[in-house]
Amino acid sequence: MMKYTVVVPVFNGEDTIAECLASLLQQRDVTFGQDYHIVVIDDGSTDKTNQIVRQFPVEVIQLPKNEGRIIARLTGAKHARAQRLLFVDSRIVVSPDTLSKLEEFRDHPAVIGELKVEGTKYDTVFNTVLYLIRRKYYGKENFPMQADQLVISDKNFKRAPKGTALLLIVRDLFIELTPKRTGKEVNDDTLLFHNLVYQKRLNLLRSKKLLFQYSLRTDPRQFSNWLFHRGVRFTDFYLRPGGYFFVPFLLLLLFGLAGTMAAFLTEHGLCYLLTALLSLNTALTLYLSEEGRDYARVFFSLPVIASIFGLGIARFWAGKFRSAFSSAKNIG
Repeated sequence: MMKYTVVVPVFNGEDTIAECLASLLQQRDVTFGQDYHIVVIDDGSTDKTNQIVRQFPVEVIQLPKNEGRIIARLTGAKHARAQRLLFVDSRIVVSPDTLSKLEEFRDHPAVIGELKVEGTKYDTVFNTVLYLIRRKYYGKENFPMQADQLVISDKNFKRAPKGTALLLIVRDLFIELTPKRTGKEVNDDTLLFHNLVYQKRLNLLRSKKLLFQYSLRTDPRQFSNWLFHRGVRFTDFYLRPGGYFFVPFLLLLLFGLAGTMAAFLTEHGLCYLLTALLSLNTALTLYLSEEGRDYARVFFSLPVIASIFGLGIARFWAGKFRSAFSSAKNIG
């Protein structure tokens, strides 16, 4: 009987999908086709992804158009032949003993892997900033994770690193926990784990036994597009009404708007505003930096990252206001 179904959703992943699948097929102490099989969900790719995938002995489901991660993952889950699913992001390379170690987690409903981050801090200028931000938010003990495992419950959910790059989960549980909203802008990862911890009252386990490498986006256009959509999805969970950070976000937004208006309405106001922004960037640089070579990277990259991420936030709210306006117009 098949033990695991490995689900690999992919959209325009021609640069990384071959290495990802090769790592999944080169597993030790397990037999492909007997212990596990692989299902690739091609989410409407327009590049050479499909041609590359079909060179491997895996099942391929090609969606007619790009539906987004939620639909792609659900499609894979419903097509699975095993009750235990291993979701693998198309940008990651798993360790050769990953599949053989899954048996150690049979008593856990959901387990996520640990990203190999040692030595990646200075891979790119932007990665340095994101690395430092995660260190500050999650804590140095959790990023990179110092213990062998981290149990994520309702007590530490907000400040624990989470992600579905490598996720082991029971098939029926995954289908039950998947958000009902299926749009591409939905923060499906966080909502899935939130439903697991707060609705099902089950803990999520993060384990260093399931290590994986992640292929960073070094192309500026790819990185900008990824960061923009991260801003949209972040807003969907954290900054929407009722979200964890909605009230602080609203107060910060009102303060920023008031300051901007004052800057344009008072003499030398614009100069004061620019000085304030420069001071804020300097303060954040000092707060985030850990080594001497961090300062210049953070100082010059942080405004760019904040701007692109901020555009993603604006995109989310623009869509909400547009929907509300359309609904009001239809009612009227």
